[in-house]
Amino acid sequence: MATFGTAATILLLALSSIASATNFKECRSFFNYKVGTPPLNVTLGNCEKYPCDLVRGMNVSGGMDFVYGKELSVLRPVITVYVAGLPINWPMNQEDGCTSLSHNKCPVKAGTRARYEYSLYLGPRTPLVQPLMRFEFRNARGDTTICAEMPIRILPNPDEKNLRAKLVEDFDSEGWREPSHDAVNQIIVN
Repeated sequence: MATFGTAATILLLALSSIASATNFKECRSFFNYKVGTPPLNVTLGNCEKYPCDLVRGMNVSGGMDFVYGKELSVLRPVITVYVAGLPINWPMNQEDGCTSLSHNKCPVKAGTRARYEYSLYLGPRTPLVQPLMRFEFRNARGDTTICAEMPIRILPNPDEKNLRAKLVEDFDSEGWREPSHDAVNQIIVN
């Protein structure tokens, strides 16, 4: 009976992780060759279907469970977004993905499961676009080891309406007074 209970628990955990995971595509090169090994699952904010809606001016957190066929001593996270087919590197707040492993540690032994957790900040000036996002790990030589792609959609922050209202207030009796760059930044940050 203990075996059945253990199996039921494992099945329940597996199903709950699948239900909350974001669908993703395996990475492909320009010539449609497979790039890297796809992860077991990816979470990105509250996303459960394509495209994943991300709100600029906000933090987005998520994670990725993976198993790789070789030992990994270096995990360099890289995010690239493709807008109209052009690759744009997305700034990450870390160079060493080993520091964000919550299930395992580096070096990750071949064939063992690991979980990477991350948080990204979408600045207030992030363009409102619908790019393809590629999240990958690179090894010490710069080769892609783990890779997933998903379409995303960058949405405006509802607080941006407050910015527009504040700019309208700057209209004085002499006509439009262009707000200073610092004033606009202060409004966006607050």
